[in-house]
Amino acid sequence: MWLKLHREGKATRRWRGVVLFCQTIALTVALVATAHLETLWQAAVTAVLVPFLARYGRPAGRPIIPTAVVTRRYRKLNSDIVLRAYYAAGLGHPDRPNQQIEFGTAMAREGSGSKVLVNLPYGKTFDDAIKSRPNIASGLDVALAQVALSRDPESHRSHWLWVADADPLAKPAGRTPLLACKETDIWEPAPLGVDERGRAVTLLMLWVSILVGAQPRQGKSFTARLLALYAALDPYVRLEVFDGKGSPDWRKFALVAHTCSFGFTPSRDGDPLEIFVQMLRDLKADVQARYQKLSELPVDVCPEGKLTRAIARDPRYGMPVRLVVIDECQEYFDTGDKELNKEIAGLLVFLVKVAPAAGVIVLDATQKPGGVGTGDTATAFTSFRDNHQVRIALRTGSWQVSDLVLGSGSYSEGFDSSTLLPSYKGVGLLRGAGDDTPTVRFHLADAEDAERILLTARKLRERAGTLTGMAAGQAAIREVRDVLADALSVFQSGETGLP
Repeated sequence: MWLKLHREGKATRRWRGVVLFCQTIALTVALVATAHLETLWQAAVTAVLVPFLARYGRPAGRPIIPTAVVTRRYRKLNSDIVLRAYYAAGLGHPDRPNQQIEFGTAMAREGSGSKVLVNLPYGKTFDDAIKSRPNIASGLDVALAQVALSRDPESHRSHWLWVADADPLAKPAGRTPLLACKETDIWEPAPLGVDERGRAVTLLMLWVSILVGAQPRQGKSFTARLLALYAALDPYVRLEVFDGKGSPDWRKFALVAHTCSFGFTPSRDGDPLEIFVQMLRDLKADVQARYQKLSELPVDVCPEGKLTRAIARDPRYGMPVRLVVIDECQEYFDTGDKELNKEIAGLLVFLVKVAPAAGVIVLDATQKPGGVGTGDTATAFTSFRDNHQVRIALRTGSWQVSDLVLGSGSYSEGFDSSTLLPSYKGVGLLRGAGDDTPTVRFHLADAEDAERILLTARKLRERAGTLTGMAAGQAAIREVRDVLADALSVFQSGETGLP
């Protein structure tokens, strides 16, 4: 067979050589003949022959000039690549008995990636796969962000492997859907963004306290603001907004907030620190009163002794859902007054532990999740930080800081926000909201978007009659007025002095 193929190959090459030799001679004669023609004739001959020869010599089924297409490199999954990756990660062994990796489904395409159900050897778990995710990515020769693992509800030793064609975190999630400026409902999940596979990620804010942590300029305040904007569009949610650094990020919330203060510099509204402490005292008293009221309500009104949507929206009960936002919360643990620090720490720990079950949501953001204060203050801050049920960690400086934000043990489970690239803006890990810990590309709402949403939120509250507190005494901005008409309106008919 090899000799036969060898003879056929020689005959093919001989024939191609003869044809190429003849073509070379014909081309040489044509060039010599054309060279003796005048310039006008050369152009005419070229214009006729070139399209004909190009048409004759083009590959079958393809155009003469194809469309310019830049193809992206992506890893096409096959069983050999996956097996190599898992064996290299130490999740099995090809030659040892009962240590082989198996597949529960065939390789398939899903969205902009490939997926397969992987069955680990008996004794290996989904948690082992999560811890080995960086090694799996290395074995697949792709970026870590391209590898996503999800549970198989039927077996703890099986899981779904999804590998993206390109880095899914490099593409922003886009503007927030809240820009539609429609009324929201705090009893429904808030849209946060999309995960690695482009699936929508939402968060039910009720009954939990939420901690957002990250390095500066990684989108921490923007992420917390997304949740606050969602709550603002529900006119029956009472907002309390405090910003320890006094940046412009939260100042427009004065349009809707029952209580707010920014920074620590006294303003026309008073001393921001005094406003904050008084709010905490009032809120603690409100939480305690709520538990008493709920326990006294009849079963047909309050079936499980918990706040319901009907109770929260009925002004007769006086128990609306409340959202307390504290950006740079670590600043309030170190005010310079030891006694005040102690009181604030005690109130905040009480609220983060007890308030969510009474319909009071606590949303905190910090760039310094550890090492705040000394002695009792430091202990109280640790208790405050560790009692948040839902954690969001954008990029952090180290795995230790990531562990503080996401909760102790998250690094050993394979979750580390310090591995997020600096180029990722508004990308973070969401832990505690469900069984999985997805990497989320959060929606964007910049300052202009936030103002537009808050103006709508103010109108919704005015219409519902729920604009209270400090916001009730503040005029809405951006209101277009006719100044001359306003001046004319203060003069009665026939009154002199109008000029």
